[in-house]
Amino acid sequence: MGPDSHGAGSRHTIPWGKSTMKLKRTLASLGVVSAIALGGLTVGTTTAAATPSCSTYAVVFDAADYGVRLPTDSSRSNYCVMGQGASGRQVESLQEALIQCYGQSIEADGVFGPATATALKRAQAALGLTADGVYGPNTRDALKWNWTRSEGWEHRCLRLTQAPGPLR
Repeated sequence: MGPDSHGAGSRHTIPWGKSTMKLKRTLASLGVVSAIALGGLTVGTTTAAATPSCSTYAVVFDAADYGVRLPTDSSRSNYCVMGQGASGRQVESLQEALIQCYGQSIEADGVFGPATATALKRAQAALGLTADGVYGPNTRDALKWNWTRSEGWEHRCLRLTQAPGPLR
């Protein structure tokens, strides 16, 4: 006997009334809410909670000996996020890029406060990114960075992919 059979040889379809459909929608909604609450379902791209925070930096040089400080996590991966409340040389490097490459009027003080968040939102909007004021992998890849060379303090603004490689 199938799930909608009522007896031997008779096959009756169970009508789905409004209350049954409402119950199904409610159960489905609870399943989605439970999955989100338990971390089994993420919405959109990788969440900030799943991406480590940028707590330090690494100096990277290109083939022309220009260097840049890139924000990294504690394992030196540049796949990290930072936002308001962060502080350190990694924030200062982001601020220098915003000042030198995007003309933002902020201080390079190493403190990611409201002024840095606003400046980052402006740069993100200009780059066609979601302007949320949070630094992450998408922003890292789109930003032009302030590459400097110690001889004569020359600098230039380039995306990571525009710098003459290989990077070291």
